[in-house]
Formats: sequence, structure tokens, C-alpha cells
Amino acid sequence: MSGTASVSVIIPTYNYGAFVGRAIESCLRQTHADVEIIVVDDGSTDDTPQVVAQFGDRIRSLRQDNAGVSAARNRGLEAARGAFVAFLDADDYLTPDSVERRLKALLQSPDAALVVSAWYEQRDGTEERRCRSKFKQDVVSDRFSEWLLRKQFGFATCTAMAPGDLARQFPFPAHISNGEDIAYFAKLCFGRKACWLTHPTAVVTRHPGSLRHDIARIRRQELALVQTIFDDPFYGGALEPLRREFTAGRCLSLFRSLYQAGDGVAARGYYLEALRQRPASILRLGYLGKFLRLALGMGPRRRDGH
Repeated sequence: MSGTASVSVIIPTYNYGAFVGRAIESCLRQTHADVEIIVVDDGSTDDTPQVVAQFGDRIRSLRQDNAGVSAARNRGLEAARGAFVAFLDADDYLTPDSVERRLKALLQSPDAALVVSAWYEQRDGTEERRCRSKFKQDVVSDRFSEWLLRKQFGFATCTAMAPGDLARQFPFPAHISNGEDIAYFAKLCFGRKACWLTHPTAVVTRHPGSLRHDIARIRRQELALVQTIFDDPFYGGALEPLRREFTAGRCLSLFRSLYQAGDGVAARGYYLEALRQRPASILRLGYLGKFLRLALGMGPRRRDGH
């Protein structure tokens, strides 16, 4: 049955001409035959259009004025024709059996809203990969949304696949570009089952130009994600008991990013706000150790930046 189901892979890209070709190639080399590849160029000013054009009619190429990754993904969702939808950032790439494995999991759990998996992490310019996995065995549960908001669970967006009709019901929040995937997938999974696969299905590339390290963007948006999720009438107040815990988790994430970037003053502020929101955060010893180093006037250790 998995051989007949169509899957659309949406690749948003902005000035990633050095990477997007690899992402597209990984989609073209899938063991599953029926894959629609949609590349949404979010107004790139580098050679991205030329790189994408080389693939001709093997892909669907869309271009828009720069509006952010969420708007690009939403454009891809609107255009997607597949029965299932997957997402791939332009600087990441899929393993050859990625689509086949995830599609099989969704077909075996027809009431599931999402499948995600373990992934490999690779630093750009190296061949060394490190496997990232939350669970030691495959899991099907209706608690993924809760786990995601309580920061008990995380995944890479490039491992996500969902039924197309459901995925199109919930647009990515275009007004934020830091944590927009959390808002999207928490809503997608709310009150529904999701699947976790222990077998890695994608490779996440870490590199200096990655949006994951754009500290200026993080500072601008600060905690907008909290309001985006918890003030959403979709939930009818059901998430309110998790607000302070989630806010504390966001503060700790911002603390870590700013700590690694060397902005000790701003980092300390977010750590103290995490404690105010949830005093139990002090038990997170890794964060406490970093805070104490700042308090003693010491910078990050080399391994803290990893």
C-alpha cells in the first residue's frame, strides 16, 4: 500500500544556494517512488534560483517575496498535492528510506496526526554523524503535544510527516520565526495520536550561518511564542496549566543561546525569569552551572558551545 501513496516534501529556502541542491537530491533518491518535491524560494538574493532551476521539471519551484520560513511553508502547503506532507529545511537532507519508513508508520496508524523520528546531527564540512533520539523504541501516543510543550520531547522538523488534509488545516504562524514549528506541531497533535520512530530518517546540518544560531532574531522575538500558543482560542484554555512551565522552558532555551553567543547580561536575565516562572528550574543543573559561571565572571567552556 505504501507504494501507491503520494507524499509532498516542502523545502523552504532563503539564501541557501550552497545547501538546497543537496536537500533536493536527497528527495529525488528516495526508495519511495511517488514523491512531489516543492521548493519555495523566500526571496533569495544568492544563487538559489539558479541551483533550483537545474532540477527542471523534476521538482515544483515557487518563488515569493521574502516573508519568512513560516510563510514559505504555508505556500508549500497550499500547493501540495500529496496525500501526505513532509517538511525539509534547505540545509538538511533525508536518508534514502526516509519517506518510505515514515509513510509506512502513518499507514499502520491511520488515526495518527504525525510521525517524527530520530535524526542524525552533522557539522558542516565533516562526515561525522551523531544520532539524536528521545526514545529507545518506537512509540505511538496521544501525549506528544503535552510532551512537546513541557519540553520533555523534541524532534527535528525534517523528520515530520503528516496526512495532507490535516496538515493544511493549521498554517504555520507567519508572525514568528523562532519556535514556529513548536506552535504548529503542538496544535497538529493536540488531542490526536502521533508516532515516534527510533530509526533516523534525516540529517540535520549545523553550520555558522544556520538560522538556529541567529541570536539577533531570537532577541527580537523573545517570548512571542508563549502568547501564540497559550492565547490561541483553539485550545479553549486547556493548556493554561502548562503556561508557566513552558515559559520557563523558553527562558532557559534563550538563556542557553545567549550564553553560547557571549551575551552574559541578557542570558542572566532570562535565567532569572525562568526561576521566577518555575522555581524548580534551578534543579536543571546544566543551566545552573552555566549561570554560576556567568555570576563568577567566567565565559562559556568550549564544550558548552556544542
